[in-house]
Amino acid sequence: MARRKSLYEIIYAQIEQEVQKMSDGTQLPSIDKLCEDYGASKTVIREVITALEKDGLVVRRQGLGTFVVKDSGLVHTGIEYLRGLTRIISSSGKTPDLVHDAYRVVEADEELATRLETEMGQHLVLTERVYAADGVPAIFARTFIASERVPGGTQALVRTLGSSKAKELTLFDLMEENFKEPIRYAIAEIESTLVDRELSRLLQIEKGSSIVLLKEVHRDMNNIPMLYSEDFINTAVFRIHVLRKKI
Repeated sequence: MARRKSLYEIIYAQIEQEVQKMSDGTQLPSIDKLCEDYGASKTVIREVITALEKDGLVVRRQGLGTFVVKDSGLVHTGIEYLRGLTRIISSSGKTPDLVHDAYRVVEADEELATRLETEMGQHLVLTERVYAADGVPAIFARTFIASERVPGGTQALVRTLGSSKAKELTLFDLMEENFKEPIRYAIAEIESTLVDRELSRLLQIEKGSSIVLLKEVHRDMNNIPMLYSEDFINTAVFRIHVLRKKI
């Protein structure tokens, strides 16, 4: 017997369908109006709006309301959510594709040792992935994994990355499914850098042009740094939005 859908799932599907019909920048009705329209409590409606925002379909602006951001040919995401790049791309109505996937064992230099709170020379696994949206390269993700901290160490992680299933998983899912190491949160820095020859080749962007660089240290449930990532973002395809609050 098929599982009966919850009220939250039903209303999410209904509102998500309506959002897909709206154009970019359209403001959603107020929480009170949505409660009235869908016959649900404020708690359920707020959960649905939060899920829609996590899925990159809307963005909330304090004091202004909730707005559609899924359109305009771009991939949108809130920087406050850790979802994995393939989920971000697909939730924007585009088809994700891993068009470049490489990995190798490296040694921690001074900067990596500092960011991952380990010793210089410690073995790390470096993954390099390019994610495309509808065939257009969107992000080059360079991630250093503190592989000696996972069960089985570096060699176990290398074997896992060499499996066919690894290409289907985000690194977050790979760490959790294979090593029981869920990522709890990340601290992010946003910079601007110039496109070098490698980035030009991987992202099909003109060399010397400016590109957004997102640097993040990802920590596990025990506050131990497990990943340090550098995501080079093609802003012609991919946009990050941030909800800022007055304090």
